[in-house]
Amino acid sequence: MRCLKTAVITGGTQGVGLRMAQRLAQQGYAIALVGRRNQTAAQQAVAALKAQGAEAAYWLVDITQREEVIAMLASITQTLGKPQLLVNNAGSSAAAPLLSLSDSQWQQVVHTQLTGTFVMSVETARHMLPGGVIINIAGASAHRCYPNAGAFGPSKAAVVNLTAQMLIEWAPLGIRVCGISPGPIRDEESDWRAHEPLLAEEVTRLPLQRPVSSEEVARSVVFLASDAAAAFTGQMLILDSGGLSTWYMTQQETR
Repeated sequence: MRCLKTAVITGGTQGVGLRMAQRLAQQGYAIALVGRRNQTAAQQAVAALKAQGAEAAYWLVDITQREEVIAMLASITQTLGKPQLLVNNAGSSAAAPLLSLSDSQWQQVVHTQLTGTFVMSVETARHMLPGGVIINIAGASAHRCYPNAGAFGPSKAAVVNLTAQMLIEWAPLGIRVCGISPGPIRDEESDWRAHEPLLAEEVTRLPLQRPVSSEEVARSVVFLASDAAAAFTGQMLILDSGGLSTWYMTQQETR
């Protein structure tokens, strides 16, 4: 029996994207996972979702290519039903300051995070019925800058503005558009502090002195997609342990 609602998740075959899929499956969604190349990860993710009783399938496409996206959404609609929820989670990064950032690095990041979000959202909105929800995953770096990530923050800041543009244009269609801006996402079981000492030190300067877990991001997606958030549209939910307000302060100064 086909589920009544279908969630499309880009970058959903592993990591925080898969955690979102697992939590949404618990809410009764059929899950369409969208990846780029990693078929093994996609197969394993679908198997994990089916093991928990979910209806799930995957598609490997370039989300910046409109024709590929159009064909994929037609297949998703035929296989799982019309999308009721889209989570734009796919991302890319290039660790370089502006003076060293190549054109190809810039284009890679901007195309994936901004163009991909634009194309996926526009084409998915064409399929959505009133009551549909689009959730764009931006990042705390969309709201403030940090060194050596010249393309990441600007592209995510554009996603924040695009979220507002979608709100204005698609509210009459009955489509809500929201976003989440997480700070560093790390799970304690990964023993990340031992492998990333610089980030661990940085986290101590946050008011809550902790990163965000993938489970917390997933639960935020579930909330924004739910009827409990029916009045939310255009907002970015910032999950960063207070970093946005205190980014340039030391731990001593925030006490």
